[in-house]
Amino acid sequence: MLIFACIAIGMSAQETQEHLKFKGIPIDGTVNSFVAKLKQKGYTHLTTSDGVALLSGEFAAYKDCTIGVVSSKGRDSVCKVAVIFPAQDTWSALERNYLSLKNMLTTKYGEPSDCVETFQSYSQPEDDNARMYELKFDRCKYYTIFKTEQGAIQLELGHESVTRCYVLLSYFDTINQQAIYSDAMDDL
Repeated sequence: MLIFACIAIGMSAQETQEHLKFKGIPIDGTVNSFVAKLKQKGYTHLTTSDGVALLSGEFAAYKDCTIGVVSSKGRDSVCKVAVIFPAQDTWSALERNYLSLKNMLTTKYGEPSDCVETFQSYSQPEDDNARMYELKFDRCKYYTIFKTEQGAIQLELGHESVTRCYVLLSYFDTINQQAIYSDAMDDL
């Protein structure tokens, strides 16, 4: 009887666990089905290659964002959705976007579980150009993580080579991340 109760509770917990949502859409299903739902919300599909679909559109009142929908290797199940905000040429504009988004996320999800906002150079950069230089050469760590029961949301500063600096927001679904981990463990 006790074993039956434990199994019933476990099944009930699994049934009630929900996927993390992006734009109100559960992060689940195939890349193509998720892209179709984003297209219904007004996003423009750009390309799909190697399990990653790229779309463009407005997100959180920022125009010209790039949305990445990512599936895990060997699975066609969405496990991550990321937003690349428009590139900025100055540190002050980049940091302003980062802090604005961080504030909105804190309002929605509560205090972050982790936050690092530092430079790893020998001395602290004193102006916009020096801060951008440190970011472009990977000597700047700016990220904030929010954890929920459904998954994690990570806000960070990123760059593409030494030309484009941007804010990146990533949504990681717990259920699908656990499936990826389980597959990896089976490989061992």
